Amino acid sequence: MARIKRLKVVEEDAYYHITSRTVRQEFFIEDVEKEKLLSIIKRYSALYFVKVLGYAVMSNHFHLLVKIETGEQYSDKDVCRRLQSFYSKDDGSGGEDTREGLYLQNLDRYRKKLGDLSEYVKCIKQTFSWWYNRRQNCRGYFWSDRFKSVLIERGEGLLNCLGYIDLNPVRAGIVARPEDYRWSSLGYRVQHGCSGSFLSFCGIFDTENGDDLRKYREFVYRSGGIEKEEQGSISDDVLLEEKGRRFELSKKELLAYRLRYFSDGLVLGSRGFIQEAYSRFGGHVFYKKDRKAHATGISESLFSIRYLKSQNSP
Repeated sequence: MARIKRLKVVEEDAYYHITSRTVRQEFFIEDVEKEKLLSIIKRYSALYFVKVLGYAVMSNHFHLLVKIETGEQYSDKDVCRRLQSFYSKDDGSGGEDTREGLYLQNLDRYRKKLGDLSEYVKCIKQTFSWWYNRRQNCRGYFWSDRFKSVLIERGEGLLNCLGYIDLNPVRAGIVARPEDYRWSSLGYRVQHGCSGSFLSFCGIFDTENGDDLRKYREFVYRSGGIEKEEQGSISDDVLLEEKGRRFELSKKELLAYRLRYFSDGLVLGSRGFIQEAYSRFGGHVFYKKDRKAHATGISESLFSIRYLKSQNSP
């Protein structure tokens, strides 16, 4: 059976949930490997036109929630600085990268590459595979087939997907609270706060501020069915709003289960977002008879292009 063509938005910013598993789902990714994979993700995210909203690095797979930007907001100088920062080698000489002219000559090609979802994920996976095989003195494939990606609408869809990602280590029984897991975005946010520019709540909250983490943790605790700490910042009276509209929270413990819509749904969002996706991709991906907005059960306002049964096990 021919595999479905990847749905990638062109010439517009877009949000994607990315997942990739190891070959045969072997548990190859231990603590050292998790640290290395995270460092590679950070490095390529600083090069590409990407904002990382969330991640979870597990023992046999990883999740990424990202915004892929067109790069129109970056000047030629900005793009050159990204390239120089990435490709310059620290040889102790204190010299600067002098290839700016070469970058400028090929700027259109670089801009296209740096705004491409497939190129971004390919570089992350290949770089890690090369590192791992050298470290283990072995050959062969590390990752199983191609990565999966789901196109997600900003707002409620992103919020639910981010919570689902951060609850991975809880579902796996590794930790009781998601912020206790070292290699996830909620753990990173609790440890580092708002310092640095690696993680963003872009597309989830209208304006990013110091209160976003508290609001997000409240959502994760509610939707994951996690009991509150006896002493902590989690409260019962926090409402999540965007553009004056209250988010419709998932029912208790819903995100504590493996929901296939987040990894196999292809497109996730409002009914209008689904119809727009059919208009954009329908001519070469979907049959006309299949063009429906399927209810996901995640919330009354979230739909998917595909109908998928959830895997009802934590």
